[in-house]
Amino acid sequence: MLDAVISLLGTEGVSGMSMDRVAAAAGVSKVTVYARWPSKSALIGAALAHLQVDHVPPRTGEVIADLTALLEAMRRQYAEVGGMTILGNCLVDEAAGGELLQIIRESTLLPRRAHLAEVVRDGVASGQLRPDVDVEGAVSLLVGSLYADHLAGRPTGDDWATTVVRNALRGLAGRR
Repeated sequence: MLDAVISLLGTEGVSGMSMDRVAAAAGVSKVTVYARWPSKSALIGAALAHLQVDHVPPRTGEVIADLTALLEAMRRQYAEVGGMTILGNCLVDEAAGGELLQIIRESTLLPRRAHLAEVVRDGVASGQLRPDVDVEGAVSLLVGSLYADHLAGRPTGDDWATTVVRNALRGLAGRR
């Protein structure tokens, strides 16, 4: 059911997604959908959280490797499910519904940022990063690169995450 939601969000947008359409796409009854999620918003939140949980690579303790793996998982996931389209469709609907941006924050953006922030904090604690690093600013720099490069039409191929992390760490790591 959650995969059906992701597919519908990418192709039809929020306004084109209904509990009936999710049920039909998933091959279940509408009652089954409502038994698990009481509203369309709750279902969207669950689907987005499902994406986040299923794409968190294991940590190695090496800042470069861990940040690269997290960013690569984000890039790959966005490419696989049409993440930018889904995000855009949800933002378009934000003015009408008012709650989707908060759902996006809680289900995907904040958990993803928390994983990255943990790596940055551990990097500071282990001496791999400067002690004065602004953790949230560093996370914004890393995550924001995907959105900025997508909007600018820059390629985000297989080496994108490595390049972003190496460029960012030149400033965050200090002199070695």
